[in-house]
Formats: sequence, structure tokens, C-alpha cells
Amino acid sequence: MDGMEQGKALFDKCKGVWKNLWVEKRGVLLLCIGIAGMILIFLSALPKSRQETIPSSSNGTGAVEYATQMEQRLAIILSHVDGVGECQVMVTTESGVEHVYAIEESRNTNESNSYDGEGLQRQTQQVNSAQKYIVMEAGAGKKEALLKTERLPKIQGVVVVCEGAGSMTVQQRVTEVVATALDIPYTKVCVTKIGK
Repeated sequence: MDGMEQGKALFDKCKGVWKNLWVEKRGVLLLCIGIAGMILIFLSALPKSRQETIPSSSNGTGAVEYATQMEQRLAIILSHVDGVGECQVMVTTESGVEHVYAIEESRNTNESNSYDGEGLQRQTQQVNSAQKYIVMEAGAGKKEALLKTERLPKIQGVVVVCEGAGSMTVQQRVTEVVATALDIPYTKVCVTKIGK
């Protein structure tokens, strides 16, 4: 028996076994396939030991916390200004807290010159650059990008409602305090009297 005949005999034997399993023991085969599928689903749900977090560029919760903190601090400062009385402050921001992550950059420059008999004929320069986040171990097998800096949200505007705002002098003082404290223009500060 040569190799071709042996291969065909083996193929026919495998085909017969498969047909026998499919026809006679279809339930057992389907059960085995189902169990294998459940095992794969279970394994995919397990936490991976070395995950890398993806940095985000802004954080809405951080902006709300920042605005709330500024409101509380301004209310305390303004309550000590002569003539202000009871006051409430609202601070709005243009965006969220921006996280800037450290980046590793690599650059490769390749130059090639071709010369003919008289001098330089053609000069070619190819620059390849790649950037990637610098990643550090964060414990428990996780990796996180290295935070370089955190930029606070930009103040969009401030509203101050106070008892003493009926006086132009008090309004001017409050506007100056807020503008100076937050380093914003006077046009972004609104001061008004508390209604009864």
C-alpha cells in the first residue's frame, strides 16, 4: 500500500468516525461543545493580571469638585468683606480637569545622498518618530501611565448673590476680590443682591 492509499484510508476512517459520532451520539457531542464554550466564556471573564489603564484627557467629576471647592472658599472670603453680609457663590468652569501624562518619544533620521560625477545630485531625508506613554507599576499587577501634571479647569464665570450688593461700593469690592482671587477679568463676575 503506497502513501496515497494510506492517506485515503485514514481519511475515510476519520470520516466514518465523525459520521458515527454525529448520527449516533449527537447529544454527547453537543454537550461537550457547550461545556467547552462555557469554559471559554468563564476564562474570558477572569481579570487579567497585567492590565494597562488608558489615560483620559479630562475628568468631569474633578471639575465639579474644583468648582465646589472654589465656591466654598470664595464664600468664606467674601463673608469677611465689609458690607457683604450673607452671600452665596456659584462658579462655572469651561472644561474638566486635564491630566497630562509623561510621553517617551523616539526619533530616527535617515539621510541619503546620491552623487554623480559633478557633485550632489539628490539628497533624501526620512524622519520616523514614535510616541508612547511612560507606564509604571501601580501594584496588584496593574500598570498606569505616569502623570506629569494636572491642569485645573478654566473658570468660565462667577455669580455672587449677597445682601450688601445694593451698594455700588460693595459690588465693586466683591468684583475685585473674586477677579483677583481667581485671576479672571471683571466681565466674568456678576454680583447681585439677594431677593426676599
